[in-house]
Amino acid sequence: MQLKPTIASGIRNLIFDFGGVLLDIDIPLSVDAFRALGLSGLKPEEIHPHNAGVFLDLELGKITTRQFVERLQSYVPAGQPVPSAQQILDAWNTLLLPYDWSRFELLDRLRQSGYRIYLLSNTNLPHREYFVQRFDRENPFHRTFESYFDRCFYSDAMHLRKPDPAIYRTALEQAGITADETLFIDDNRPNTDAAERVGIHAWHLVAPTTIHDLFE
Repeated sequence: MQLKPTIASGIRNLIFDFGGVLLDIDIPLSVDAFRALGLSGLKPEEIHPHNAGVFLDLELGKITTRQFVERLQSYVPAGQPVPSAQQILDAWNTLLLPYDWSRFELLDRLRQSGYRIYLLSNTNLPHREYFVQRFDRENPFHRTFESYFDRCFYSDAMHLRKPDPAIYRTALEQAGITADETLFIDDNRPNTDAAERVGIHAWHLVAPTTIHDLFE
């Protein structure tokens, strides 16, 4: 299995984004779930892809899960019931849709073809714990999430987030790979543009195109 000729040549390393690439997400679902808990006024763009306030702090690993919950609880108007920590975390995780296992089967075939496979995700600890545990529980092949990758890079653990050029340079350095032999796939144009500025080949994945369409 190889990349289609129209994309790039000499690629040995593939770096995948997570949300919107390997897992479909639906931001308004969490916005609606927060609203149902009394957290009105949140907009989808505050959560993804631009992130602001508490969501940005969480994605950069600047605050703990408990601090995230407490800050959201403080946004509930006076006189309204304050949702529990579990209610807030459940609402936050609502945006993570079911897995398409065929995408992970593709990752396996790519590794078997000689590519090194990496993950580079703007994410946060509550999401990570949820999507990894759900993956490990539901995976029909009894595989763990990180077994599909040579290495996973998470924004909250790195205290960096895309499109900061430093996150790409750090990932390359820690993986021991070079930019000119690497293709980065992301559904957010600023992220792919930033990757290209540090010398990485990049592909902006736009629905309805999926990663299956990039290989033959």
